[in-house]
Amino acid sequence: MSFDVAENIRRHGFKRLLLAVSGGLDSICLAHYFICNKDALGFEWLGIAHVHHGLRDGTADRDAVFVEAFAKTHNIPFFLRKLDGEALKNAEGSLEENARDARYNALAEIILDPAPSNLTQLSQQVDKFRISTTNLRFSAQDDTFHISHSSLVIVTAHHAGDQAETMYMRLRRGTTLAGLRGIQEIREIHDQVGNDNFNIYRPLLNTTRAELLEYARENNLDWCEDESNSDTKFARNFIRHEALPHLERNCPGATRQLCRIAGLADKAYAKVMEKCNELFREALRQTQGNAPKEDFSIDCFVASASRNDVIPLKSIRLNQKALRKVLLAHTDADLSEMFRLWLSEQGFRFPIGFFYDPKEPAHVKIPVRAAYRKRSIAKKGHTVIFCEFESAESALKFVSCEMK
Repeated sequence: MSFDVAENIRRHGFKRLLLAVSGGLDSICLAHYFICNKDALGFEWLGIAHVHHGLRDGTADRDAVFVEAFAKTHNIPFFLRKLDGEALKNAEGSLEENARDARYNALAEIILDPAPSNLTQLSQQVDKFRISTTNLRFSAQDDTFHISHSSLVIVTAHHAGDQAETMYMRLRRGTTLAGLRGIQEIREIHDQVGNDNFNIYRPLLNTTRAELLEYARENNLDWCEDESNSDTKFARNFIRHEALPHLERNCPGATRQLCRIAGLADKAYAKVMEKCNELFREALRQTQGNAPKEDFSIDCFVASASRNDVIPLKSIRLNQKALRKVLLAHTDADLSEMFRLWLSEQGFRFPIGFFYDPKEPAHVKIPVRAAYRKRSIAKKGHTVIFCEFESAESALKFVSCEMK
């Protein structure tokens, strides 16, 4: 395999990386490449994390042992997180999506744990640290300092095949410009209160599985096969093993084209967001700091809701007058989708058409009070507040509170 990621990695300047390694072909190739090129790429520290989903008997334990042995062989710190498989199976929604979300949450737990600042020497001093697989807290025999979480990055081994599968799934069910971007190379993650952030980095999105196989053979790498990946009752597996191969036979190069479309959409989306920020940022009011006097009534409302244990995880405020001024200046356009996409970038996702109303200026309609899943909208006076809660019940309870 010819890795063309070296210059990209150097351009991003990542120094401390936690590699998410399942034990499969793609993640083993990723880990091997990063370890072998650690000095050349300027990394200060590498760690390997493995998430045991608790969904497979026997082979899941085998994978965890295999990845741990791989990490020890290369003298790389190893982190293990075990999940409750039964809880994942019994949770509402898709098992695939539940497992994915739980996996990222587990990786976030690892990376947001305080870590020693002297990471350049950690691989040589790994014996000084004991890592618990239950709470993932570092325990040291001597005093240590701590580093900012934002200097750490999670690296996953998503490749061109994964990108094509994602694009195929989204095109089949319908998507927007945001969805057409597919899997992003870099994604910044904020915690629920916005205090910590880190990046997820996917450097292999233009690397095919065939290239990964070639790299593994050239370097005599072993890996584990997850038997569940061949079960076509899961949507992604069906697309991987049946739908995409059929498309490729009829349209050679389709996988590459799907990846290319994702790249083009990502560039277009950046331009759209640039325009959205230009349009809507004047209406944005952060909840931090001193609120304007006209916000008093809605502040009382939020305080009242908080006393009823309805506390938002995060929220933003918009000045309704400033927003309406923007909309009136663009009455010949439909800004509803741009507004929805912009809110999504702020962390508040609503469905397509949620803010559309042909009777409103620029077609943007903001409800007085509304809730959608874990998110809510409340409008009072000249202020609109958007909130995110831990549960849909809390979001409904918030908008049902009386505003006095």
